Amino acid sequence: MGFVVPTRVATIYDAGTEPVSVTSIAKVGQAVTNILLHPSETANRFLKIRSLLITQRDVLAAFEEITGQAWEIKNVETKDLLAQAKEKLAKGDFIEAFLRFLTVQLFEDGAGRSVVTTVEESDNELLGVTKDDLREVLRGALSTVGAKA
Repeated sequence: MGFVVPTRVATIYDAGTEPVSVTSIAKVGQAVTNILLHPSETANRFLKIRSLLITQRDVLAAFEEITGQAWEIKNVETKDLLAQAKEKLAKGDFIEAFLRFLTVQLFEDGAGRSVVTTVEESDNELLGVTKDDLREVLRGALSTVGAKA
């Protein structure tokens, strides 16, 4: 997502306002459990879940609130990343090319490629997946990496 928690640095791509659907690992576990409990309803289906719809600016604001610190912001244009990705690919540096292509895929302003499902179209209800609280998820991330809020 562009955040280096220990150093409080955020890389914001374009405006940082492109929405991205995400699901916390806890909600993924809950969904898997409920898939096993509902085999007939979930068999041979592509299932879609989402516990949050966020932007990089949402995450930055939440991190700054939780940590009580302004974070350093590095702004990067996805058009520049795309050019870099093509250069890396031409040189055979597939991992670096892939990472740049993926970042463009997720965060390019106005592209709309990172909203996998709406809550209404999701299988959240069937699988017992509820909305996460962004700040709680980020507090958990901070504690996982041993960073102080």
